[in-house]
Amino acid sequence: MSAFGRLGDRRPARREFLGALGAAASAAIVAAGCGGPPAARAATVAVPLATLPPGARVNVKLGDRPVEVHRTADGEIEARSLLCSHMGCLVQWHESQQIYVCTCHGGRYDDSGRPIQGPPPRPLQQIPVHVESGEQVVVG
Repeated sequence: MSAFGRLGDRRPARREFLGALGAAASAAIVAAGCGGPPAARAATVAVPLATLPPGARVNVKLGDRPVEVHRTADGEIEARSLLCSHMGCLVQWHESQQIYVCTCHGGRYDDSGRPIQGPPPRPLQQIPVHVESGEQVVVG
């Protein structure tokens, strides 16, 4: 007979228990700290066109999601999610390098939001935009 009684009546070893506990804690941290499932989102957000001269980048919230609105040097307006496509962590724009960098795992995206290094599997999500009445950019 084993030290734990009959075969099949084995209690989990401490190492197995701690491993399972660690896995559950890691999953909870990833879900909470790296974005997790998105909560309800606002349908749109408006940005005054006057705050977007060519080259400008303005961060807004679309519901609970951080979004960057960018006016390119040639005047086009685009918006993209600032949540990494790897695990939903926040990405930050680094002007000096002209790249977005994930704050969790170091993934890097080019100035168009395409992954160029690290774990991100897809580009940053593009958000629809349109200019309304020539005065404001509607995002979402």
